[in-house]
Amino acid sequence: MNLESIFSALNKDQMNSSLVIICAELESQGYQAEIEGIRVTSRELFENKFPSLEEIAEPLNFRLYKNDIVEQKFSIKFIDFHKIIIQEFIK
Repeated sequence: MNLESIFSALNKDQMNSSLVIICAELESQGYQAEIEGIRVTSRELFENKFPSLEEIAEPLNFRLYKNDIVEQKFSIKFIDFHKIIIQEFIK
């Protein structure tokens, strides 16, 4: 996962949801995202098919898949609009 490109994407797009931007960037890197146990796409998030994910106050747990194999796990805490902290996966 290229973290620099995630932060760059967040800085470039001030109009869309941080979660949509992050998922779109991860997809461009070849990953499928699972957030809080739900497999999602950036399009589904953009279309607001999972509004509850945007409302969670706690850090969001991510699993990234390539070819249905978990490649990485981490949590993202949103501290401000388009400002995030990436940390160890929270169980």
